[in-house]
Amino acid sequence: MDDEKPALNLMARLIGDREDAQVVGAYTSPSELLEDIGSLMPDLVFLDIEMPAMSGLEMASRLLELHEDIEVVFVTAYRQYALEAFGVHAVDYLLKPVDPNSLSRTIERAIKRKKRTNPAKWTATPPRIVCFGDFEIRKAENSAPIRFPTAKAEELFAYLLVHRNTAISKWTLCDSLWPEVMSTDKVEHKLHVTMHRMKKTLHDSGFGVRLSTQKGFYRMECHELCDYIEFEQAVSHPIDSENGNIEALSHAVELYKGPLFANRDYAWCEAERERISRYFAILSKRLAKSHLGRNRYQQASEVLLTLLSHVPFDEEAHELLLRTYQAMHDGAAFLSHYKKLEKCYQEELGAEPPVLFRHMYADHANR
Repeated sequence: MDDEKPALNLMARLIGDREDAQVVGAYTSPSELLEDIGSLMPDLVFLDIEMPAMSGLEMASRLLELHEDIEVVFVTAYRQYALEAFGVHAVDYLLKPVDPNSLSRTIERAIKRKKRTNPAKWTATPPRIVCFGDFEIRKAENSAPIRFPTAKAEELFAYLLVHRNTAISKWTLCDSLWPEVMSTDKVEHKLHVTMHRMKKTLHDSGFGVRLSTQKGFYRMECHELCDYIEFEQAVSHPIDSENGNIEALSHAVELYKGPLFANRDYAWCEAERERISRYFAILSKRLAKSHLGRNRYQQASEVLLTLLSHVPFDEEAHELLLRTYQAMHDGAAFLSHYKKLEKCYQEELGAEPPVLFRHMYADHANR
């Protein structure tokens, strides 16, 4: 919690970028934090010591009275507050501006302590929302998917997930999910009933989503692990494959298992589905080129084959794959892929492959 919005956003981003931690809330208001703390139940809280409404020291005392297992780290611009911080059983303090390395060490120490005191919680598989190639919500890796009572309740959750952290008008929701219903009263009733069913399902399942309503607008925040959200974060933070960040690039590509909300006929989702597919293709080709630059031909071919299984008419990917087989001196693989490419263009488009590919094939045949 911090009353300075830029500092709060920076802390949330630094913590949210970690794979071993997730942000369940960010607050500038002490009263809102106290109201929500029972449902959030965070393991670790970062508090700014100096705030006008209630100091961080007072807030820490209140939080520890409510939940003694919460660990507190103070953030302050003044070193002299350190002794006071430890007087209320804070586990650490950080000086402003927060150094990312110091923050990382603090989080790692907190995780180690939690693992020692409650190992079962920290070894359990966290809940996960799968949006690529299907649409499933699971409490644990091997548990059965959570079922919404109606298809519309599931679709409403999908819509709010795509538009998370944004205030959505109830009329926008109505037009998107029930475009065929002309009666204002009837469609508003449908929204209220569906919203209730969705919220009850998520609440009963213990999922970390926060839904707020104000003056006809709905806003959802999702704090669960979700492949779609992870992919979005990867896209929003540039991944520089030239500087060796291949692991991050590979992880982003591996998240994509198929179209967003596959097998769901969500008309409002078509543009977003296409956008995600386009970014997947961009990241896949960037990863393949990175592998090729390091003479990792097998890895490059695997990435490109996966891409083409999802986006079969990506001409650049076909060219890269053919050139990869040439670099591997694998004539059989080159010919096999060209024949598949030729058949695909003929059957699906009623045309020959592009001129470039025919020239590549002719050059290969003349060698």
